[in-house]
Amino acid sequence: MRRSISYCLAALVILILLFGGCGKSDGDFESIRKDGLDAYTTGNYNKAINLFKQAFLISPSNRDILYDIARTFKKISLFDSSISYYKRARILYPNDREINKELLELCVSTRDSKAALQVIASLISTGDNERMYWPLLAEYNYKEKNLISAVHYYQLLINEYPDNKTNYLYLSGTLSELGQFEESNKALIAALKLFGPSMEFYSNMAINHIKLKNPVKAEEYMRLSLELNPNSIPLWVNLANLIADMDDKAKKKEALQIYKQFREELPPGFKVDSLIGVLENQLK
Repeated sequence: MRRSISYCLAALVILILLFGGCGKSDGDFESIRKDGLDAYTTGNYNKAINLFKQAFLISPSNRDILYDIARTFKKISLFDSSISYYKRARILYPNDREINKELLELCVSTRDSKAALQVIASLISTGDNERMYWPLLAEYNYKEKNLISAVHYYQLLINEYPDNKTNYLYLSGTLSELGQFEESNKALIAALKLFGPSMEFYSNMAINHIKLKNPVKAEEYMRLSLELNPNSIPLWVNLANLIADMDDKAKKKEALQIYKQFREELPPGFKVDSLIGVLENQLK
């Protein structure tokens, strides 16, 4: 008898789970969502979110309710929450252009380069021209350390917009990070021909020549950079660091003079007093 009662109770629990505990009906979903949309339209965004979340519990994979929640969080500047729901929607609907466009806007504003690259790929695959995304593809591939891809897009940008000085600097810097110092210098030389003398171009060429174990050329370009910006303490100190290691007494004296001149401006971690002591001993 007890066993029969137990079986009956168990069956009752199952029926409750199947019919009473499964949540509300689709009709309830539409009703709740409509109330949420009404709240959204009137600017009552907190109420809208609460209603949309109720509808979400009924149908968590529904595209429209995910979009509703995401855009409402965006309205009240809760961008992390908005991105979270857009990303959830994108997993279920990866080629939905409306979702991808909204998500890209948020990724750009929050500097989420990894997600932005994924979204851009979807937008391109569903019809957008890649050219419109070249600046973002260059910047975000660089940020994500996809350096070869970054070089590709910076080069495309230079070909398309040859009057943009900044792209030459980014291209040369990316090539330097790849260890392609000669190619980096070629980009800088091309920029010098177009834009004329530049402190940034010369100083970057100097650094490349240091990496190429060519201190004479490095010194030449560092001095050219200093001619354009004689008040730059970092440039003077870099020059001193370079010429202090040369087997030339006059250059060592110049390096010593530079260290002493800027001694007070340099941070303690630079250990300028030790460098001065070493050079003074070498010049005895």
